[in-house]
Amino acid sequence: MLWVGRLFEERYTAFRLTLVGVTGVGYLTLTPEGRSMSAVDLSLAIGVLLFGYVGVRWPFAAVVGASAALGVGPLVGGHNDTVPTVGLAWAMFELGARRGGWRVWAGPCLGLAGHVISDRSEFVDTPQTVIYGAAAAVAAPLLLGMHVRALGELNRQAAARAAQEQTRVRADERTSIARELHDLVAHHVASIVLRVAVARDVLPVDDPRVRQVLDDVHATGSSALADLRKLVTVLRDPGTAQQVFFVDPQGLPVALRAAVERSNGLGLSVRADIDPEVIRLDSRTALALLRLTQEGLANVARHAGTAARARLSIRLGGDEVAFDLHDFGGPVAPGLPGGGHGLVGLRERVEVLGGRLHAGPADAGWLLSATLPRAAA
Repeated sequence: MLWVGRLFEERYTAFRLTLVGVTGVGYLTLTPEGRSMSAVDLSLAIGVLLFGYVGVRWPFAAVVGASAALGVGPLVGGHNDTVPTVGLAWAMFELGARRGGWRVWAGPCLGLAGHVISDRSEFVDTPQTVIYGAAAAVAAPLLLGMHVRALGELNRQAAARAAQEQTRVRADERTSIARELHDLVAHHVASIVLRVAVARDVLPVDDPRVRQVLDDVHATGSSALADLRKLVTVLRDPGTAQQVFFVDPQGLPVALRAAVERSNGLGLSVRADIDPEVIRLDSRTALALLRLTQEGLANVARHAGTAARARLSIRLGGDEVAFDLHDFGGPVAPGLPGGGHGLVGLRERVEVLGGRLHAGPADAGWLLSATLPRAAA
């Protein structure tokens, strides 16, 4: 029955008024009283039904119009006030449901005056009865409308409180994650970087290949530590997300080349074709391309072996960026763990930006491809 509650939302006002108009047309065309109306009564009824649509934007004006029609009818020869009475009742409901302030007090006064004028002959003999009936006919729909408005306000307040609670819980979760990243992960990474630096500077290393590996581990660890600190900053203060850049689009070609050279240093043979126009991308798309490259090359080394060949292509065309990383297979490197969540994370990252990702076997190897919008969604 949720749709019944939504029916009374302000955006469905025109639909509600149409339902009232349909019932009025049904009364005029299907009932004996409606079909036998005089020209004056029929004109007033049609006028009230049409003028009621003013209530879509101005419910108080609809009350004024229906009250006027109800009071003027007997003065111009009308005898059937059924449609003006119902139209006034519905206008009072709309007024109570959607407006407040002085209109809520002025509207019933106008409606009461319209009823008294319409029943002026009875008012002379039994004023208490006429006033009581008029007050009930005006007050009941008004109070019902005010009740609906109060329920809507309570629902909005409850939704706002729920949103605030959800925001608080998420803030607590972010703070907890940031604390663990700083105290645990970043601490261990910093320790690794420090130990590698000490080993590189203190231990005698005669083999240049060992020196190269130590330098690479030190540079990679230092970069990871810098990214972790940026991530902790964003988690603790999400408002800084627009100011903290994990990769600057202007420096994206350099970062991509560094990732390729690092993979080549492991033994991979990676041929890269990177469009120089990537510097024009926004920071979120630039970061997605860098993470696709880093994770994709790591997967090549993990699953195809460090002696595998791969081709990386990043091209810009129209409103899209095309990413393709194709490896041509090779012996699986021993001792490299698999079964992680890297591909799942890449897919989520791409889809958040409004792109598409595909990963699967191709030409005796594996193809990781993604299509991203040039401007993040």
